[in-house]
Formats: sequence, structure tokens, C-alpha cells
Amino acid sequence: MDQCLNPQHHLAAIGNISDDDICLACASIGLSTKPKHDVDFYTHRLAELSDAVHAYYISFAGGDPSTDSLGRATQHDIIKKLAAIRAVVFDQYKFHAERSINEPTAKTDFCDMLERRKGTPINLAILCIHLARSQGWAAEGVAIPGHFVCRLEANGERIIFDPFNRAKALNASDLRALVKQSLGQQAELKYRHYSAIENRSILLKLQNNIQQQQKQRKDFRAALAAVITMQQIAPEEPRFLYDAGLLYARANQAKTAITVLSRYIKQSKSRYRKNSANRVLRLLMQHR
Repeated sequence: MDQCLNPQHHLAAIGNISDDDICLACASIGLSTKPKHDVDFYTHRLAELSDAVHAYYISFAGGDPSTDSLGRATQHDIIKKLAAIRAVVFDQYKFHAERSINEPTAKTDFCDMLERRKGTPINLAILCIHLARSQGWAAEGVAIPGHFVCRLEANGERIIFDPFNRAKALNASDLRALVKQSLGQQAELKYRHYSAIENRSILLKLQNNIQQQQKQRKDFRAALAAVITMQQIAPEEPRFLYDAGLLYARANQAKTAITVLSRYIKQSKSRYRKNSANRVLRLLMQHR
């Protein structure tokens, strides 16, 4: 049932395809910098998980999860769909949360998560979204501030769940608590907090987490590599030129930093970042 076939080819084309055509898990495998196995190991792991969700779901939902014997769409309970994902990912395969997510030693790589079965909120979310979509179910990330949750939708029903907390279903009170935890006790749950996150934005969040972690470690070359992949994901976004220029400078590649920052200044509409880029550019020129 799984459609994750060639991560490197998918990643190479990602800047030129529509958001709906992006396979999150496939791209995340392609973005991995330190896989311990060949690509087939990870795509087979995803296929194995996908087949397990399919088998678990039909075992107690009854029949084929897509159509009945007459080819009509079935009306299975969305709670059973979520239960199938939870049972396979967290009970059968023992995936669990990476609790040290704010530490420099935390593992943020998707392939590493598939190996260790231990992941950050966004990696676990990508896995759950992929498994749902591989069944033909509608699933997406949701823009709750400070956390990453998912929404599953079927037959007019919706359910929001937290992959970092064993796919626990979240009600409005739970979501309100997450908003207050992130934005302060005066903050309230708003309609915009229910907005779906585009696939491209999810991948950018994943890579930004890696960039920030590598900067904490002062590994500026590794941080730069993450930013370069962000440019690949969203080639029309000029701010990644800014980030890359600063990291080239910190990685002692002044000539490239000057070239990249100069390109950014020509393209940018952000006065703040443009002024910052000009300051760095002047310093680099002075020390040539």
C-alpha cells in the first residue's frame, strides 16, 4: 500500500511539484544526512508499518477500508482509524517520544527515528500522516503554536491528535492548554490555530529544527547543509539565502558568503534582514 519509492528522485524534484504531490515520509528519507542503512531499509519499514495499519484496521472495522462489495465508500468510524495508527505505531512497533528535544544531543533525523523508534514531535507526526495517507485517509498537520499535532478526517468527521503523546485524541480544552503553554495564560484558542500546515512547510520545519540544533553545536557546516535543503524545498523563498549567507560567513567561507548575501539584498523585501545582510557584507568586505 505504501507509495514511498524513490526518496532521492522525489527530493530532487520537490521544488517543482505541487504541495499536494509531496510525500512527506519519502522526502524526509531523502533529507536524512546520516542513514545507517540503504534507502530500501527505510522504505520497506514504512511499507511494513503501512500494511500493519491496513491489517489492524480491517480486522475490527470490517471489510476493505476503501469500498464495500459494491464499490461504494464505506462509513467506518474515524476513531477506529486513529486506533489503528496508535496500535501499530505505539503498541506494536513501540515508537515513543524523544523527550530531550531541546537538548543539542537530541536526534532530529527521520531515518534515525525509524531505526531507534524514538522521535521528535514533527518526525512522529510525519510518520502518522504518512501511514494515514497510505490508507487513502485524509491527514494533515495543524498549526497549534509551540507543538505539532495532526488532524484526521473521514466521512465528515474530524479528530485532532498528538503523535508525541501516543496519538492521544485532543479536545478543545487540550488545544487551549497547548496554546496557553506556548503563548501565555492570556492567550486564547483561535480559528487560525486549526489551520492546516502545507507539506512544504512541514519539511521546512523539520529542516529548521536540524539547522537550529547544529547551530547550538556550533557545527555551522552541518547547519548550512540543512539550509541548502530548505532552499531546495522552497526555491522561491529568499530568506534562505540570508540564512545561508550568514552560515557561510560563520563557516569561514567569506567569498561565498559575499556572493550569497549580495544576491539576497537584491531579492529581499524585508528591510530588517536586508539591513542586517548589508552590515555583515560590509564586515566581510573589510576583512577580505
